[in-house]
Amino acid sequence: MTHADTVADTFPTGERGHTRSVADAWSEVSETLVRGLAHALSNRISTIGTIAELLRVDGDDPVAMSEMLGVETRRLEDLLEQMRALSSRSAGRLDAMRLTDAVAGAMALHSYHPERRAIAITVEPGDESRPVLGDAIRLQRELLILLDAATTAALAHASRVLRVRFGLQGRVGVVRLLVGDATAAGALPECAAGAIAMGAEESDAGLCYTLVIPALGAGA
Repeated sequence: MTHADTVADTFPTGERGHTRSVADAWSEVSETLVRGLAHALSNRISTIGTIAELLRVDGDDPVAMSEMLGVETRRLEDLLEQMRALSSRSAGRLDAMRLTDAVAGAMALHSYHPERRAIAITVEPGDESRPVLGDAIRLQRELLILLDAATTAALAHASRVLRVRFGLQGRVGVVRLLVGDATAAGALPECAAGAIAMGAEESDAGLCYTLVIPALGAGA
């Protein structure tokens, strides 16, 4: 295995001297998210069943109940779409995309993580004058891996705060997950054309997880 393969297959966890297999990290976070989505699906189905029973036994306000049924059905459809996104397979195709969309998609899926509600997450978008270039499914997957790692770190941190900061930096798009009072510092992880690079830095103030994606067009 070459050094490049090692970089692609592992990422620093933020704990000094420790790395994590990307495959192992994805297996764990995807299983957790499937359980969270299954629980949400169960709740939606139960609610729809309750509304249907109320319609059967009490027809005093069928319009209101029909509207409630419509709302729950749309929520159920959204959950099914999230399940499809989670189980999608990468086609290895590189597409132009906005970091806003990539981060929003990952955040929406990660909201079903059972420990997500214990963490205060703020999103701080930056410059997006150009799109980034990458495999959309892989990008979302690696964002979810780092969100999971950052959530775990935030749970152990006194402030329990996670900031998601993203935008363009020269010829790359950068997403940073800042745990506690950590600030972005140091060199960015290197990424080849069309590749995605992950990294993590630890300081006394907290952790900084970084994802780097090539940007389209000339860098600033």
